[in-house]
Amino acid sequence: MADFSIRMKNRLQFSSCEAPHIPTSKPHRETLIVELRGDLLTITERRADGGLGSRIYAQRAIDLLEASIFTILPELPSHVRDGSFFPALGTVAILATPPDELRRLRAVGTDKNSGQCHGWIFDAIEQAGPGSNRS
Repeated sequence: MADFSIRMKNRLQFSSCEAPHIPTSKPHRETLIVELRGDLLTITERRADGGLGSRIYAQRAIDLLEASIFTILPELPSHVRDGSFFPALGTVAILATPPDELRRLRAVGTDKNSGQCHGWIFDAIEQAGPGSNRS
């Protein structure tokens, strides 16, 4: 999978830490900026005011015909400094699509950033059209 930078519409659902793949909340819509540079994937929240929020980092784990799989990093890579880093554990899949089709991202993760363990599920699809930053 080649490097890219895209905006995605995400359907976020929360879950429990015991079964993070099973949603426990209604979907919440949000926008993400997803970038792949080499083997490092970043997923950044784009706030309603247009600013950028927290950022998840993930390392490429395996490429399959159907998807590229990434492991969410609980710590920043040693060569990266980022005040927006959001430590978490989990897995991200970028589903393989033909070049003219929109990318899809699926992720399941957990974090303890609020002091309690929370689970969450991302189901995001690339945004097309005006304002898209596909590269």
